[in-house]
Amino acid sequence: MKAVLVTILGLATAMAQTALTGGIQGTLQSETGPAANTTVTLRSESLAFEATASTSPTGEFRFLRLAPAADYVLRAAGLERADLRVVSGEVLDVPLVARTGTDSVTVTDQAARAQSSEVDTTVSIKQLTELPTNGRFLNRFALLDAHVRNTGGLGGDGTALTRLSVNGQIFRDTQYRLDGNTNYDTLFNNAPLQRLSISAVQEYRVLTNQFNAEHGSTSTGLVIATTRSGTDEFHGEGLFYGRPSGIQARPPLANRHVPNQLTQFGASLGGPIVRGRAYFFGNFERLNQDRGSFISSPAPDLFVGEYRDTLALARLDFRASDKNWLSLRVNGQRETNNNANDRVGGLIQASAANKSLGQSVGSQLTGTNVFGNFVNELRAGYTNAVPSNTIPLSPQTSVVRPGVSTDGAFSFSMIRTEVYQLADQLSWNQGSHTIKMGGDFIRRKVRDFAYDQFGTYTFAGGVPAQFTQRFGINLLTYGQTQWSGFIQDSWRVLPRLTLNYGLRYDYQSIIDDYNNIGPRFGLAWDVRGDGKTIVRAGGGVSYDQPFFHGLTQRFLQNGPDAPFRSFTLVPGQAGFPVFPASFAPTAPPAGLALAPRNLAIRGDELRSPYTSQFTIAFERKLIDGWVLSLTGIRSFGVKQFIQFNRNAPAPFVRTAPGQVRTVAQADATRPLTSYQGVAIRDLRQTENGGVNYYHAFDVRLSRQFAKRYTVNLHHVWSSAINTVTDDHLGANPNEWSDVVRGERALSDFAQRHRFVANGIVALPKGFQLSAFTVLASGLPVNALTGVDNNGDTTVVDRPAGFGRNAFRGRPQRSLDLSLLKNVRLSERVRMDLRADMFNVFNNQNFHSFNRVYGNGASPNASFLAPIGGVANADPGRQFTFGAKLVY
Repeated sequence: MKAVLVTILGLATAMAQTALTGGIQGTLQSETGPAANTTVTLRSESLAFEATASTSPTGEFRFLRLAPAADYVLRAAGLERADLRVVSGEVLDVPLVARTGTDSVTVTDQAARAQSSEVDTTVSIKQLTELPTNGRFLNRFALLDAHVRNTGGLGGDGTALTRLSVNGQIFRDTQYRLDGNTNYDTLFNNAPLQRLSISAVQEYRVLTNQFNAEHGSTSTGLVIATTRSGTDEFHGEGLFYGRPSGIQARPPLANRHVPNQLTQFGASLGGPIVRGRAYFFGNFERLNQDRGSFISSPAPDLFVGEYRDTLALARLDFRASDKNWLSLRVNGQRETNNNANDRVGGLIQASAANKSLGQSVGSQLTGTNVFGNFVNELRAGYTNAVPSNTIPLSPQTSVVRPGVSTDGAFSFSMIRTEVYQLADQLSWNQGSHTIKMGGDFIRRKVRDFAYDQFGTYTFAGGVPAQFTQRFGINLLTYGQTQWSGFIQDSWRVLPRLTLNYGLRYDYQSIIDDYNNIGPRFGLAWDVRGDGKTIVRAGGGVSYDQPFFHGLTQRFLQNGPDAPFRSFTLVPGQAGFPVFPASFAPTAPPAGLALAPRNLAIRGDELRSPYTSQFTIAFERKLIDGWVLSLTGIRSFGVKQFIQFNRNAPAPFVRTAPGQVRTVAQADATRPLTSYQGVAIRDLRQTENGGVNYYHAFDVRLSRQFAKRYTVNLHHVWSSAINTVTDDHLGANPNEWSDVVRGERALSDFAQRHRFVANGIVALPKGFQLSAFTVLASGLPVNALTGVDNNGDTTVVDRPAGFGRNAFRGRPQRSLDLSLLKNVRLSERVRMDLRADMFNVFNNQNFHSFNRVYGNGASPNASFLAPIGGVANADPGRQFTFGAKLVY
């Protein structure tokens, strides 16, 4: 039986939402005026929740600390508002007008968030559980927002293909939150540090233009996940999904079918420990995948990679009183893969395979307390993770035969990170004001270990032509401290007009910048006061938290005092080894000459990159439950990190195709031969010099009708321009003398048009059809000559007369379908049977193309030809079948 939690008005006046919960407020009006002292009831079927409140003398009512859900039902004086969606961190405003002498009236719609100025996408539990999703990776639901794209395509089999670029910008700037705390990957900055099963998630939100001051650390996008808790009723599920190998389409460009078998199983259970007082929730999920990779040379062969992934979570919630709550979450994840992103395949032989390991264990304690007119939320979190641990399957000397094969692997590495966080948020209502303020402290620590056991032979004409080996053992310890503070106010100036404004401050210890104050402002105007026409606008300054690992490890491993030393020898040179021998890995033999090095050094004063954002949006409820939203977005980012080569050769201006300068000629123009006693070639210094721009027009059309169907259509027409895409790590310009202006072009992830649609339709006989489709423009392609024209030793030269990303690849399109059958086994137990088909029309979606234009006046015949493999193309048509027992 559902618990009834009675909330008196005296407590409800303290209603101020927290980072993990939301609220519902409104006014109840009768025909003669405010309806005072009237009972208002709020229910949620999915949460087994029910609460009541009494209206004030002015007809106002509020509900406190509501878990995010999309099926809240509000009842008062014969009127019912159904399918109300509560979002964490926000208050939903629901006006009710009761009329005497009428029967009960049910209005089924999504009440307008008339007080929010943010533009976001909130993914409902129904979408999470019923839309098709290949592999059940949570990150892929962010793609329901057309401002978000996967840097690896529309979604493939590779574990790194879930990194997200928001607004066409650097994917490393996309931030993640889990239960209000940071979930940002300290190492690669391209995915959540802790991953969750879809079944453990209560709410999933994507903010692409966040104006509230409580959100920080990024100027591009924020992905927020909130975990489930138990309720006063026992609920559980058990699931099994299988992808049989034999019926899958062959990968794009492959000349044969390859094994691709997947099984996934899991279970969840939640319920009361003490009804009305304490609750538990637990989740476990396991994925096993065996995926074949085709080796094309020197002889056709097949390597089957094994991927194993385990997720687990436990959560306890305790209500000490009506004013005090505690929540404890403990979760873990472990994955292994012996062919991550198809390292083996094409020319790469099975002997070059590595086994990678990733794991994380996280915990968080959250306490919520109400005192007087204040609500305080305190969150303490700790994460211990190994984002990367790589071991060769069969350590051996590497042999590279250009254009034929690559054998052997010998590099060992393991990186462990720890994250400590303490955050506090205080909120309260003061008349027409809802005020929030808070602070956040984060400490990150990293232990970084790596070494190479052997070296690499490069062949030419069937004999060794070069030998390279890196000596030394890398054992580094480094860290950083972040802290931030904010204050914001949501001021209901008029019943139809709300202003949201505030200030935020962010500090990062590895940056020489203490002036990171970001103002935020927004408004929400309910034009007629009926929640049908809403105008939202906002702007603000947001600071990024730069790539911590890349910004520190890069200087330690590639600076003058780096633990590694690399030597390159040619036949006939003293010390050249006898093939296939290598030297001992710890120290080079005496007498070897150290080749000039490329050093990475820190700029004299690094500032925090920041972006100014502006948005205006119009939302209108149309007939028959349809909602239309039109949004214009503009952002401008400055002080982005970029590399400047302080020892670059003199510019080599090419006026015609085919012009080449030798390395010796280029080296003769370099200003330095050494730096701090080290013989050098490049001296790459990281500084603030990059910029980015984003302009977009956003059209959304949706209809949500709980009993029959849900439709969401989203089209973005945008322009994303920057000077460097992969932060300061990917800066290899066409010409070092023109690293800013000459590299200003479309972002690597820019898509002029991106259309995303999803829908769920209830069919007769308990069947249900759901669909997810993406139509998108082709990605930019940066044309290269394929030779080192300017002699700077990097083969990234562009054909004369062409700028960066001057060409585009093929358009992308995909349709995923899911057919679901509900079988009712008893009043409380049902079986969901489903069949999913991904990439229904077997579209070939490539995101990597042959970039070699050639060094002549006309392009090579193979220029812009697509490249196969899981890291370069999405998979062909795939089928998955599953069953879920829901209790």
